[in-house]
Amino acid sequence: MLKAFFSIRYMTVLVVIATLLGSLLLFLLGGLNTLQAFALFLGLKAPSSSSGSAGHEAVVAIVESLDNFLLGFALIYMSYSTYYLFVYREQEEEERITMPEWLKVEDLGQMKRVLLEVIMVLLTVFLLKLVLVESETLEWNVLILPASIVAIAISLKLVNFD
Repeated sequence: MLKAFFSIRYMTVLVVIATLLGSLLLFLLGGLNTLQAFALFLGLKAPSSSSGSAGHEAVVAIVESLDNFLLGFALIYMSYSTYYLFVYREQEEEERITMPEWLKVEDLGQMKRVLLEVIMVLLTVFLLKLVLVESETLEWNVLILPASIVAIAISLKLVNFD
């Protein structure tokens, strides 16, 4: 009974596979946005009438690709950390997988901290994209984003995840 209960942790493999597939999709979307930015810059694609110049629209496409790449890396981190926290078992030295230091997760607190830092960076990139796209029509309620970024930064400083 107890062995069957603890084997449920292998269901997290579904989370690992889903986040890896999601990160692959985001990398493809980021690559497409980068190609779109080059097409706009080289004049192979005409800018949309509402955005103005091709250079401005190319910058927005690059910021969108940055957003996609960052979220893709966050999903890869979540996938690896979920695998190593719930599924992975220590192996012999010759069978051990060598991972970069930033992907090694010791506990759930470290995973939460890194994911909160990534969320803070993603919100910053989203704010940058919003300012670039809607710089003419910004309203006061856009201040919610910087306030959220500051709140997350303060909470990261104050909260101990260990």
